[in-house]
Amino acid sequence: MSTTVTFAGNLAEVPELLYTHDRVPFVSCRVLVNRRIQNDAREWVNDEPTPHNVRVYGSAATHVHNSCGSGDPIVVHGLERSESWHDKETGKKRTKKVVVVDNRFGEVGVSLKYLSARVERADCAAARAS
Repeated sequence: MSTTVTFAGNLAEVPELLYTHDRVPFVSCRVLVNRRIQNDAREWVNDEPTPHNVRVYGSAATHVHNSCGSGDPIVVHGLERSESWHDKETGKKRTKKVVVVDNRFGEVGVSLKYLSARVERADCAAARAS
């Protein structure tokens, strides 16, 4: 089961371009969503950031890798899924939520709330190949 989610945040690290066994490019990264709250003294302060594990596949992964760096503000729209595995050391079942963006569903882009950017069209042949 998956849920559609949309959020804006900052990349917690430089996106690393990796490949599946089928040579499909993907980027796996964490996005931190920051929130401002009022404390007891009615002052605005930063709340603890909420981390999201994000995995981007296909041509979008290549574009994220080539265009974004650590700290960059991005917007993610994708499917939140749960992944589970058994810990090799303890044997216990572990789970984590991952937001998946691929060529079938989802979008990822740079947030223009606090910055400006120039759009550059990617090579269409390269985008179709991935």
